[in-house]
Amino acid sequence: MDEVGEDHFLPLYRSKPLRALNRLVKPWQIKDLEREITTKLDALKPDVLIIYKGNGVRSDFIEKVKKRGVLTVNVFPDYSPHAYGRALASAMGVYDLVISTKPFHPAGWQSVYGYSNRCEFVPHGYDPDVHFWPTPYQAPEFDVVLAASWRAEYHELMQGFANAANTQGLTVGLAGNGWEEHRSAFPANWQYAGPLYGRAYGDWVRKGRIVIAPVHSRVVIDGVRQPGDEDTTRTYELASAFCFFLHRRTPYASRIYDQATEVAMWDDADELARKVLHYLPRDSERAEMAAAAHARAVPAYSIPARASEVLEKVRDALARRSLEGACTL
Repeated sequence: MDEVGEDHFLPLYRSKPLRALNRLVKPWQIKDLEREITTKLDALKPDVLIIYKGNGVRSDFIEKVKKRGVLTVNVFPDYSPHAYGRALASAMGVYDLVISTKPFHPAGWQSVYGYSNRCEFVPHGYDPDVHFWPTPYQAPEFDVVLAASWRAEYHELMQGFANAANTQGLTVGLAGNGWEEHRSAFPANWQYAGPLYGRAYGDWVRKGRIVIAPVHSRVVIDGVRQPGDEDTTRTYELASAFCFFLHRRTPYASRIYDQATEVAMWDDADELARKVLHYLPRDSERAEMAAAAHARAVPAYSIPARASEVLEKVRDALARRSLEGACTL
C-alpha cells in the first residue's frame, strides 16, 4: 500500500486573496497531483486505486488509470456528487465502484444522479484517536450546545428553538463558522466558540448537557431538489465522545439508534424544544442513554470498522471483475 496526500497538492485556504490565487494555479496543481499518482502507479503496480472524494481528480485521468487494468474506487463522503462542481460530478460516473457514506445513494445512483456505474454504501464513522472518550464529562458548562457550520437551515432551526423553548434561562453555546456573524438573531446570553477542529471539538461538545445534532436536509442543486443527509459524522462522533444528544429524525438514524433508550430524535424546532425541556432535568436518564449510545457505537461505528467494510466491497469488486474476465475468455 502507498498513498498520495491530496491536500499537499490542492491546499485549502480561508482568506479571500489566497483563495483567488488558488483558483488561478489550480490547473497546474491538478497536473502535479496526477503526475504524483502516476509515479506511484508505475512504482507499485497496484490492483486498486482508491480516491477519497477526489476534488481535482478528473474523469480523463480515471479513464487512463482504468486502461492500466487498475480497479478505480471512489469513497464519497458527501450528500450529493453534483454539489462540488462539474469536474467532480463528471468523474464520479467513471469510477469502477463508488462507495458512498450516504444510505440513499445506491438506490438513486441512476435515477437521481444519472450514473450507470456501481454504487454501494458504507456509513460514516468516528476516529478513535480524535473523538473517543471512555467516560462522560463530569462538570457540564452549558445546558445545550450545537457544533456545526452556520447555514440558513440551521439558523432557522435555532431561531425556532429559541422561541419555542424560551431559552433566556438556558445556557446555550454555538460552535462553528458563521454563527458569530449572525448573533444578533439569537438571545443575547448565547455564547459562541467559533470553529473547532480535532480533539478540541470533542472537548467542547462534551461540556453540554444536551448536544443538538442536525443534518443538512434541504438540498437543491441547479434548481432541482435532491435527497438530503440522513446522518453526518457527528451522528457517530457524539456517541463515541460519550455525549447525550438529540438527533434530527431520519429513517437511517432511526435504524441505527433506539430512540427510547439511546438517542432521542426530533422532526422540527418545536419538538426539539420539547425534548430539550423534557431531558434537561433528568440527569440520570441522560446519563443512561449516553452510555447506551456509546456502547452501541464503540467500536462498531469506528473508522477502522468502516474501513474493513470498504475493503470487503473492494475485494468483491475485484472478484467480480476477475469472474467477468474469465467469462469473456
